[in-house]
Amino acid sequence: MSEESKKEKKPKKEKKPKAPKEPKPKKEKKPKAEKPPKMKKCSSCQEMIPKKAKVCPHCAAKQKANPLPLILVAVVLILATASVSILFFHFPFAPPFDVPFGAKNISDSVLGAGMELSKKEEEAVMAVLEECGFTSKIAEVRQLSAGETYTLYAVHDADTIRYLDGDVVVEVNNETKAVRTISYGSRDLYISGHVITPVTDYYLSGPERDVYLAVCLDAVKSRLDVPETAVFPSKSNWEYTMNGNKVTVNSTVTYKDPTGQESTVPFQVDFEDGAFVSFTFLSALN
Repeated sequence: MSEESKKEKKPKKEKKPKAPKEPKPKKEKKPKAEKPPKMKKCSSCQEMIPKKAKVCPHCAAKQKANPLPLILVAVVLILATASVSILFFHFPFAPPFDVPFGAKNISDSVLGAGMELSKKEEEAVMAVLEECGFTSKIAEVRQLSAGETYTLYAVHDADTIRYLDGDVVVEVNNETKAVRTISYGSRDLYISGHVITPVTDYYLSGPERDVYLAVCLDAVKSRLDVPETAVFPSKSNWEYTMNGNKVTVNSTVTYKDPTGQESTVPFQVDFEDGAFVSFTFLSALN
């Protein structure tokens, strides 16, 4: 026998059986806390009821629907309508596209609306009017006649409408809206880019009339025996006539003579180059 066989075989160690694992205890799930329902007051009995309730469990009254969605819809419609209105009628700046239906951004001023001008066109026309002596805001624009190429308008500011006897006529190109001519009666004020005569040469402004009026008052009173009794009509009843550098002022005075008798007489005062020339009572004094 070999030496290996002679060796005694050692017995194998028996493996101890593993003890079975004890199952881990399951964690108990905590019940979820129920959220209290959202509440509202009943519109009828004022008791607190669930927010979604359509009928009050206390008084059986039907609950009104929440108006908020309707309000939102109304607001959206209003904004949409306003946007369309601004876009097509009063767009605040030049849009980067052609506005359909020939819509135009018309200025809402008297001049812009009267001549159908954009803001830029209105500025150009107003610049010409100011060159020709218009000193205040335009008070009136009336269309007199319309041709294929040009349209005639009667245009007045606060002074011309008050002090001129006739219309200032402005001729405007229908396509470019450029001013071609401006006239007053048979007198040319502006022709094709050139001022001929300013409109202020054909009327006296309020301050100018006040200067002439003061001179006339002194001239009348200095010719009365009892000047403190003199009474004059309102400013609107004084007549001022211009003829080149000459101005004639007509009005009346009511006065009392030394005996107390009251009379009214017309008078005329003439000026040249702004200086007093002559005074005349147009009927005899008592």
